[in-house]
Amino acid sequence: MNNLAINKNVYFDCDKKQLQYLEECEHGYDAGDCPENQLDSSNVREHIKSVNRYAIVRKDNGSLLGIHSDDYIVRPYAKLAEQVNDVVRQCVDIDKYHITTKDHIYESGKKFRRDINFWDDSIDLNNYKKNGFHIQGTEEKIIPQLRIYSSMDGRWGQQIMWSSVYVVCLNGMVRPNWTFVVYNRHNKKQDITWGIEDFKSGLVAHKELGEDLFKMMQKKVTTDATKNLFQKTLASEYAKKSLMDHTKSNVMKDLNNAWQRYENKYGSTLFAVYQTATDWASHPYTKGAVHNVSRKREKQVAEMMTSSQWMEMAA
Repeated sequence: MNNLAINKNVYFDCDKKQLQYLEECEHGYDAGDCPENQLDSSNVREHIKSVNRYAIVRKDNGSLLGIHSDDYIVRPYAKLAEQVNDVVRQCVDIDKYHITTKDHIYESGKKFRRDINFWDDSIDLNNYKKNGFHIQGTEEKIIPQLRIYSSMDGRWGQQIMWSSVYVVCLNGMVRPNWTFVVYNRHNKKQDITWGIEDFKSGLVAHKELGEDLFKMMQKKVTTDATKNLFQKTLASEYAKKSLMDHTKSNVMKDLNNAWQRYENKYGSTLFAVYQTATDWASHPYTKGAVHNVSRKREKQVAEMMTSSQWMEMAA
């Protein structure tokens, strides 16, 4: 089977239906009860008012996916996935390349995510040895991952971005600078563009990530500095009508538990701090929709890596 195959659930069509409402007629009747309507059915239309709101409805099952203004453009998920597939085929021999894909349809079709993993470009961290420091394990490697996002409810714009995945724990490797991202709003008339150079730049960034991670592995940190980092970034919140900084206790509890695991495995290193943060983002304990929470948290981790606390620890 083609290793770029798109799941059949991604293929569905939508209707864009304008919303209307019945306006009370001048005789005091509801529009449908007006005697004039009974005399001339065409008069009913005079009491139906259209608004600049359109329902996006699946043709196959009638599910309501979103309500938008007229400038919203319905862009099928499958078309976006096929567009990216075409670029990948131009860049690699898919018959010889080890590629795996996973398509996610969330909330009956309101949101879509596609992951494309490139296993032949993995970076084996067993190969990084210096000053007696050496991580060992068959799954201690990272692979480049191409992600595609889109939605019909307007929450996610069209997005094509490079990421990386740490195989042993399936943590998404967040970068502080999301440079290799192509983004397009649904009301923008021009379709999203993503080409060969975008593909190549992502692979280059992935190789650079391996060097960055090894530097983190060699950087020693203290538990106090780690706790302060999390309190000032991921677990920080500002109380309403106050400039005082408060800490989310539930977030700190999750981060502390993850920190203990990664510190035991990788030592008191910046790499363990990084793995703690990406674990918190990739595997959230939440009552909400995991896909929404995880995406929000990845952005928070990226912002954490630009904070003064992180910079001081990495110096």
